[in-house]
Amino acid sequence: MSLEILRDPQNIFFRCVEDCSESIMITNKDNQLVYVNPAWQRIYGYSYEEATKDTPRILRAESQDPEFYKVMWADILNPEKGYWRGEVINKTKAGENVPVLLTITPFKESCGNVTGYMGIAVDIREKKKLEEQIMHQDRLASVGMLASGLAHEIGTPLGTIRGRAELLQMAPNLTDMMKSGLSVIISQIDRVSKLIDSLLRISRSKQSVELMPMRLNPIFHEIGELLFQKAKYSNVEIKLDCHEDLRINGERARFTQVLLNLSINAIHAIQERQKLQPSLQGEIVLSAVQKQDKVIVKVQDNGCGIPNENMTNLFKPFFTTKDIGMGTGLGLAIVNRIVDELDGNISVESTVNVGTEFVIEFI
Repeated sequence: MSLEILRDPQNIFFRCVEDCSESIMITNKDNQLVYVNPAWQRIYGYSYEEATKDTPRILRAESQDPEFYKVMWADILNPEKGYWRGEVINKTKAGENVPVLLTITPFKESCGNVTGYMGIAVDIREKKKLEEQIMHQDRLASVGMLASGLAHEIGTPLGTIRGRAELLQMAPNLTDMMKSGLSVIISQIDRVSKLIDSLLRISRSKQSVELMPMRLNPIFHEIGELLFQKAKYSNVEIKLDCHEDLRINGERARFTQVLLNLSINAIHAIQERQKLQPSLQGEIVLSAVQKQDKVIVKVQDNGCGIPNENMTNLFKPFFTTKDIGMGTGLGLAIVNRIVDELDGNISVESTVNVGTEFVIEFI
């Protein structure tokens, strides 16, 4: 198939296709790519020469069901329809998944014979992000309504029960079993109260926090001391790497909670890996370093790691991979909210059975 006529720089149709902001690809009737415009090359990362040596299969993502493409081509080859339009996940040369709104139509000779196919794809990554943000806000609004109702309807009775249990603890002649039972009642009431507080925190809009200069080194050491026994019991060593005078603008209690939540999660991840490797020496590294105008705080572990399919859900409320009753799915949602309140950014990288690294950046 020759595109020499189309490639004439003076040809208005060539200029429209070449300068189009949406990605356009053209194949011959054997599905060999014969043309891709600059927008296509920019989105997917392949050069013109690389693309035209291959077929559109180079864009297929593993997450896309092969049956999907059978249905697509059934529509395209159906004389009564003759085209396909819909959302599809394509894959870039670097391996990134790109959601697009794709339209594929055949083009024909004057006699009606199909000579090839043209695909026009609209990048909808920003649209998907916006939809996700809207869904997230709707989810938080629902959580907020639930939490407010729980705080009112359950909080007062829980307070009464806790108070009566504390009075009973002061009664004389209690057996050890009674004392233990009352302690369990109080601890479980505190657990429910903490859950309600967590729900309220993640559902509220971003809180205004007065940020003050604070040294990180003492906070790191506080975390190390708080978790020393728990880490020792799990054969985990906690390493601290932070310059004595390194500071950020923050709020001590909130920042401490962030590091504590991430460190406890790290211990749990190491415990999971130790189920398969009992002799594993666990290691958690809390580090902070100044890089130009940023302070980079990291929490690293050599635990079980996080599967790729879970990465996008990590900071969503109620998402947990723990067994029922072992986790609420609110810990990382709270971490994300606090980091946002402290004007920071959090990201995560993880490899299964190697470990996980949370990175928090403060400017």
